[in-house]
Amino acid sequence: MTRVRQLAVLASVAGIALAFSGDIAAADPADFYRGKNLDLIISSSVGGGYDVLGRLVAEHMAAHIPGNPHIVPRNMPAAGGLAAMNFLYQIAPKDGSTFATVQNPNPFVPLFGEPAARFDALKFTYLGSANSEVAIAFVWKTSPVKTLQDAMTRETTMGTTGGGSTSAFQARAMNVFTGTKFKVITGYPGSTEAFLAVERGEVEGYPSIFWTTLKATKPDWLRENSIVMLTQLALEKHSDLPNVPLILDFAKTPEDRAALELMLASQLPGRPYLAPPSLPPDRAKALQDAFMATMADPRFLDIAKKRDLEIQPKSGPEVQAFLARIYQTPKAVVDKVNAVRLAGQ
Repeated sequence: MTRVRQLAVLASVAGIALAFSGDIAAADPADFYRGKNLDLIISSSVGGGYDVLGRLVAEHMAAHIPGNPHIVPRNMPAAGGLAAMNFLYQIAPKDGSTFATVQNPNPFVPLFGEPAARFDALKFTYLGSANSEVAIAFVWKTSPVKTLQDAMTRETTMGTTGGGSTSAFQARAMNVFTGTKFKVITGYPGSTEAFLAVERGEVEGYPSIFWTTLKATKPDWLRENSIVMLTQLALEKHSDLPNVPLILDFAKTPEDRAALELMLASQLPGRPYLAPPSLPPDRAKALQDAFMATMADPRFLDIAKKRDLEIQPKSGPEVQAFLARIYQTPKAVVDKVNAVRLAGQ
């Protein structure tokens, strides 16, 4: 065989191999997912709101993924959820076999220069969000504090998790931007333990818990009027709570209001679901479509309603676009909010 003929044969073989590898990469998602176990990382402890909803999503979403794989929930609650974000970005396989539900502030943390956030939030593959969240600051019924104005004139003890947690951060932000006098008591492993401390009288209240979580985990409190809701921490009021004032209305200055709006921006994608960066596009779309199909699944919605889990979904591209906009926030506003965030660390 001549040298020219040899080169022609080698080129032909290489071309066939390249085409074959391309066919594998572009294989139908059903072929990839069929018979597989997918990991759903839940960046909170067992029994909380993220866990309850995440396990329900895992139960129903598999039926909407081509190939009908099995989804296995795995809790990874360390570092306020940042451990799960770092794992997803740095370690998890980028083939569509792993995705996560994370605390809604975590995609925004790199905006504040947090060194523990070892990821670029804009590079994740966002599947969507199950709802937009409204958080509530509340005190136990025996507290002399009955309004947010009362909390501006009297020190009020509030139980939280770590000093860098969302609840502690938002308590400090209310102190700075509205004039409340919350005394933050940190160290509770999670909201479950902090709620028990409220019931025992160790602290008077809790500064920031999602309304959806409160309804799902403490319906007896609401039924028995055991707590007094001081304010809604959100960009807009929840339809369930027309008489509970919005925290934005207590901002001392327009600049303080802008800072509060940035602090609360993470609640628009209230229950985000995301996968690692650089997923094969067809698998990314399959997961995004499956997530939104789950959010419209009558069986899923029926169970969610029975468990008082609020579902108001946003698509992955919607979440991605919102994040991109927030990451354009002026540095002066970011720095003001960041100073409050870092004060508890």
